[in-house]
Amino acid sequence: KKILKMGLFGKPFRVKSNTQLKGSDKKKLKAQIKSNFPSLTEDDLNSLLPTKEEIILSKVYTYGGDSVILYIYKRDTVFFQLEKENVFYPTVYTLWKFPKMLPVLTTHVPVMSRIANGADLMLPGVIIDESKAIKAYCDGKLEKNDSVSINLANNLAPIAVGKAFRSSEDMYLACRHGKAVDILHSFGDQLWAAGTRVEVPDLGLPDLPQEIQEYSEEPEESPTLEENKEGGDSNDNTTATADDNNQNQESTTAVVEEKLADLNVKEEPENLDPRSDSEKMDELLSNAFLQAWKTSAKKIDFPILTSNFFRLHMVPQAPPGQTLDPKKSSHKKLSKFLARMEKKGIIKIKELQKGVESIMSVNMEHEDIRSHRVVKHEQIEEPFEQEVVLPCDRDYEPPKIVELRTVNANVSKLFSALGVNKGDGLTGSQVREHLVKYVKENNLQDPNNKAVVKLDPVIAGIVLGKGENDVVTMKWDELNMRVNNKMSDGYSLEFPGYKPQVYKGKLEPIDLRTATRSGNKKVTLITNLEIFGID
Repeated sequence: KKILKMGLFGKPFRVKSNTQLKGSDKKKLKAQIKSNFPSLTEDDLNSLLPTKEEIILSKVYTYGGDSVILYIYKRDTVFFQLEKENVFYPTVYTLWKFPKMLPVLTTHVPVMSRIANGADLMLPGVIIDESKAIKAYCDGKLEKNDSVSINLANNLAPIAVGKAFRSSEDMYLACRHGKAVDILHSFGDQLWAAGTRVEVPDLGLPDLPQEIQEYSEEPEESPTLEENKEGGDSNDNTTATADDNNQNQESTTAVVEEKLADLNVKEEPENLDPRSDSEKMDELLSNAFLQAWKTSAKKIDFPILTSNFFRLHMVPQAPPGQTLDPKKSSHKKLSKFLARMEKKGIIKIKELQKGVESIMSVNMEHEDIRSHRVVKHEQIEEPFEQEVVLPCDRDYEPPKIVELRTVNANVSKLFSALGVNKGDGLTGSQVREHLVKYVKENNLQDPNNKAVVKLDPVIAGIVLGKGENDVVTMKWDELNMRVNNKMSDGYSLEFPGYKPQVYKGKLEPIDLRTATRSGNKKVTLITNLEIFGID
């Protein structure tokens, strides 16, 4: 049975907390990094961790259960630290700026695809100058568990960071058999993907011996990289290399050549997307908008706030690993994007309250919606091992919020006939269902025009205003809207594990504001947290 090793960040990690570092914490951090990497000057440290810029300390749990601290500047992790080891490791983002921070081992270009798939670096894949003898690996200065970077034969820029599995001397004495480096982080893994996703820069060629055999011309060696599996060499704790016995030499060669053929296929460059970032975001927004109407928003209640439509129906339609951000589109604002959709005749938008827009209706027969093909995104959820979590450390789970219309004195005569009491809360669809039931029970629908309702004294007393005494019929949509407007605001909150609670009035949002106290001290005041169950 194989146990695939994926490095620390080969699979998605879970963020426990994010904290902004204070000035004193930044100084302490820089002092620690300076002691770990003496080659960095004060200017180098300031470029990596600017004193006056925001530096985030993020605590995460990896898929393998390791607790790791990330030091983040402008989305990119600059250094990471295993809590159990208290050692600082630079990321590839940092090493591209200072490629000589760590001792470096060079490997062949095809090996990159295996490292990206989670394998460690094996000794047969390390390019060395045989004339240096025992100093062939990092000039003989490498000790076991020292931090080491890895670059490729065609580029000085490091593509991985790890720990030396052996000292330089032991690597030489191993005669190119066994593991060289435990890979912790590499270009293309989840830690790289959480940053700005900059591609590997071209820093020129590394200093290599003049005569180097091509990787594909070394059939006598064992495969460069192998995934870990149970029961390996007790000294290496790694995957067994090819059998060294002469009787199996031919079969080993065939395996190696087959693996190298696979690697060569993976060297083909990907097609570059010529579109700009804003054009890509425009397409994401448009696809999510159209897909929402054919999936979760297919039977939506109108009106709905544009912000709620975006959050509840568009955001979940984004492909895995991608985020909808109207600011990064050519529209710059959600309102401008939706205004364009209204101009195309797909939706109708109305400002029911000052500064607050709502979607009033949608044309499901529009060509864009009808022709859109729903794409089902496969959500890959990686389960974490069950761990004991104290109540104080549990992640906050927000309540499910439902906007309601409350039966009041204005509409009590109508709803009491349907068995709904005063003070009960109903959703928009429930209000419409009760209204349809009342109309049918009292034969109020116009037989010649099904879209028109005849007004009896009860309904007329609710929906008609001054100067409308001569109105005897009304269309369904107008009737539904007027009944809703006569009802009171309400909402329900359903916390995980509890029954929903109905409240009257509007749901007050969480309010944050700053205030000045004595001594010109600035404080932040937060109100209405208790409504959402936040202590």
